[in-house]
Amino acid sequence: MGDEMKLLMIHAWNEDELSYRGRFSGMLSYPSMTLAVLFSLVPEGLFERVDTIDENSQRVDYDKLHYELVMISFETSSALAAYRHCDEFRRRGSYVAVGGYHPTAMKEEALGHADTVIAGPAENSVPKFLNDFAKGHPEKYYRDYNVCMADHPFPAREIITKKHTLGIPAVIADRGCFNNCRYCSMRTMWRSDPRPVEGVIEELRSLKSKFVIFYDPNFFGKRDYALRLMKAMKPLKKLWASNATADFGYDEELMQAAYDSGCRGVLIGLESMSASSLGDAGKRFRQSDKYKEIVDNIHAHGIAINGCFVLGFDSDTEEELRALPERVDALGLDLCRFAVLTPYPGTRLYSDLDREGRLITKQWNLYNQHNAVFAPTNMSAERLNEIYRDVWKHSFTWKRIFHRMRVSPWRHRFYIFILIGANIGFKYLGIDKKYRKK
Repeated sequence: MGDEMKLLMIHAWNEDELSYRGRFSGMLSYPSMTLAVLFSLVPEGLFERVDTIDENSQRVDYDKLHYELVMISFETSSALAAYRHCDEFRRRGSYVAVGGYHPTAMKEEALGHADTVIAGPAENSVPKFLNDFAKGHPEKYYRDYNVCMADHPFPAREIITKKHTLGIPAVIADRGCFNNCRYCSMRTMWRSDPRPVEGVIEELRSLKSKFVIFYDPNFFGKRDYALRLMKAMKPLKKLWASNATADFGYDEELMQAAYDSGCRGVLIGLESMSASSLGDAGKRFRQSDKYKEIVDNIHAHGIAINGCFVLGFDSDTEEELRALPERVDALGLDLCRFAVLTPYPGTRLYSDLDREGRLITKQWNLYNQHNAVFAPTNMSAERLNEIYRDVWKHSFTWKRIFHRMRVSPWRHRFYIFILIGANIGFKYLGIDKKYRKK
């Protein structure tokens, strides 16, 4: 039976996010690893044909071919698009299984549109489900908490489309995070379980690219592991970037080891310039008055910083938020990014706001970090949306972009062009187009 079956895997995309497919998207987008990982988990010989569609750059055609099985992975902002795909494929006789952050958090809702939900990590659950399906008795729900990253397969990068992306390969050493920020959905999916250093190095050696991006939510979170990995990476002479937390800027040994091993950029969730708001977020590091010192320390080691900020915490005031562009200037960041606080299902923030009756919509396509979907404390949702767009606009004037280039540790290096491209990409991201009135 298996050699007659066809499988389609889809990474669903929020259709409102069309600006990510624009002419500047290749300056700021990295390829998704979702389909590459899922494809690598399909048991050999089980299907006659396995196709993939990444909606970031491809379109779904319901009638192009009949698939016995359709698997769809999606986040909350893509849920409506994903459910439409589910309904259309089921109407055409396909069995539909879903997975990803949103189905993991909203199992019963997802089962209203799909035949099976695969929650959490896919490494064990997907092969088990596929074998069950081939035998004719798939279950409605799969979740395996005992996934060991030592068994993490190399992603099937040959199926990744590079359209609308920078084309820099991504690698994951530890996809979990031991922090517990109120708004973060990471813990609904993964636990911190670093891969063996040897496995990461083997994967890095297989990549032809000089540049690599680590998708780890906190590359330096397990300090000893990070030091061992960076020591092993040094002979590879690759340049790389990763996520970090603010306290990275106080660890001299980590910063030096990072630079020596090829790290040239970190993304740090600074989140707010207010200590009270950092407390609202559940951040461990709440000393926003130390941000300038942290930025200077990291820059002194030749590493650029993308500082990310979230607007809409209960302690936020209009005056504080409107001052963000000037305060970001004073920090000397190389790149900055802003988001509206978004209560994703499965997070403590979602539970709290839902219990308090402060969620003003559950129209999932609005949960894209560009729209206020809850009632803030010190302003209206409409006012927060307005301030957010003003902050983004004023932070990406040409004057401010050129200022960031002048202070960047990359200013005398050839990869300054990557930074210029990212700043221009954010300038033309089309934030206004992402706003949808509820």
